[in-house]
Amino acid sequence: MIKKFVQISLCMLIGLSLQAQSLCSMHPHEARKLINQNIMSIEAEVPAVANVCEMEVCRDVRTTPIRLYTPCASGNLPVVMLIHGGGWVAGNLDTHDNLARYLCRGADCLVVSVGYQNSPEGKFPLPLEQCYDVLLWMAEHVEHFGGDPRILSVVGDSAGGNMAAALCLMARDRQGPCLSLQVLINPATDLTSADSQPQRLGEHKTLRWFAKQYIECVEDVYNPYVSPLCAQDLSHLPPAVVILAQEDPLFEDGQRYAQRLHAAGVCTVTYIQPNIGHLGGYGARAAPCAQESLNVAVKALCELKE
Repeated sequence: MIKKFVQISLCMLIGLSLQAQSLCSMHPHEARKLINQNIMSIEAEVPAVANVCEMEVCRDVRTTPIRLYTPCASGNLPVVMLIHGGGWVAGNLDTHDNLARYLCRGADCLVVSVGYQNSPEGKFPLPLEQCYDVLLWMAEHVEHFGGDPRILSVVGDSAGGNMAAALCLMARDRQGPCLSLQVLINPATDLTSADSQPQRLGEHKTLRWFAKQYIECVEDVYNPYVSPLCAQDLSHLPPAVVILAQEDPLFEDGQRYAQRLHAAGVCTVTYIQPNIGHLGGYGARAAPCAQESLNVAVKALCELKE
């Protein structure tokens, strides 16, 4: 099973079956349905938490659904924003419910999962602005739920890792809430590199398709909030844990981003899970093959309480 997992293409990274029709020929709505169905079909334990509640964050005429996960622990809990992956087109609060629960239970933290608008309905910068709205809400309101507004972190996987990195840049640039940690799981850090490696043309064709759904115009790929590797200045960002998969097509760009963070003076830990591909749906479901990497995230979040 693991050997097969290593060999899968970028389509399978976010849950598509190898027998499915080419993603690039599908309507985004069809792709979303298929991706989400495939993620939800991955068998995995549902981690138990003390409480889960649905809420909405309303700000600047935007309404963003969130799901708040409370652990059994009480007191001044660290607060984690989870930004789900799915190539911007897919993924939602349900597909990443297990991951949110896994972080909540494992790290005894309050988790706020963000239901941002999928693309292409939600073009950049709308989904990122929704995440920033939720970050402001967290800073203002988590105390009412037992959270500590002084210990705010962000975790994102794949496209969510891209947005988590961009959110840290945005919070710094806008002098917004201070983040204690960014955890980037298999992040897509450079949407300009789709043609940079001919040996991965098929994979990058799929990446281009996802990018096309997310951005309004081609020039947007050079915006640091779309491609964090394009940022000229990566200093004064929160400490980072960058979790990579050795056989992931996004591995090299993720590694480059981690190296640049370190060079900019940001405390950065890089973890590489060997002999495995992009975690994708397996990470979203907190399936056993993804738990080695997810436990690195849990450990980093636990250390915030020390």
